[in-house]
Amino acid sequence: MNMMRKLLRGKRVLLLAVLFFCSAVSGWAWWRPAQRFEVSELALDELRLVTWNVGYFAPVKNKNAKDLDMERIASVLQPLQAQVVVLQELNSVQQAEEIARKLGSNWCAKTVETGHDQILAVLSRWSGAEVETRMAGGRSMIGVCFQGEDDRDIFILGVHSPHPARGMDVTVDNIKAAVSWMSERNEAVRIMAGDLNYNFDPDLTVEGDVLYREVMSVLSDGTISIGETYYAHTRIDHVFHHPQAMKVMEQSSGMVDLAPRFAKVPGWRDHRPVVTTYDVREL
Repeated sequence: MNMMRKLLRGKRVLLLAVLFFCSAVSGWAWWRPAQRFEVSELALDELRLVTWNVGYFAPVKNKNAKDLDMERIASVLQPLQAQVVVLQELNSVQQAEEIARKLGSNWCAKTVETGHDQILAVLSRWSGAEVETRMAGGRSMIGVCFQGEDDRDIFILGVHSPHPARGMDVTVDNIKAAVSWMSERNEAVRIMAGDLNYNFDPDLTVEGDVLYREVMSVLSDGTISIGETYYAHTRIDHVFHHPQAMKVMEQSSGMVDLAPRFAKVPGWRDHRPVVTTYDVREL
């Protein structure tokens, strides 16, 4: 009997230790030293884009967004007043289309299957969408040319680069191909957004981060002032733009805080929506 009590007591202590460890890790993961986005009215000459990896950090094979997440995802996006939304880790084309319907009758969704049972989508309320897809590093990208409110052509490139666990070389290949694609386009406004799975370090531009230097030779970093947006205290969700002189309205850009969990799934969302607002009046 005493042995049984000791075993039970030992199991309780172990369970409490595991719970404490999980709580500590979750609390650490939840903290972000990043600039928070506060919703402000979008001015006539401003362009606002949101990029969001909507999947889960979870010990399951399918970490993509769930069908029961769609209402909640749309409810987070609606008040942001963005003209363009780039979403990664959707589970189906139907999910992208459902979110677009929930955002408004004039919204459309352009999608591509990235190659790992995940959907990458570009959503907008703009018209005249022309779509092209390309593959690099084993992952598909999607480029969409829209006609903005002022009839200006705007090119949006949605990217979800391969995870470095598949090999950093394929991640880099994907990013380089995206930058090359951006340099080929001739629209007055070009924006590349998504989960690039690469933590660029601007402080190493001279000595170490050759890839960041290569990106910045063509584009400018629209999210550099936002801060760390991923659970591991890194910055892998990015928005880059051309022309490089396009002004980022920093007070209207940042990271959207979320509830720890949207759905009854074994995990939490490890990415927040990242918002970038541009002043395009002089372009």
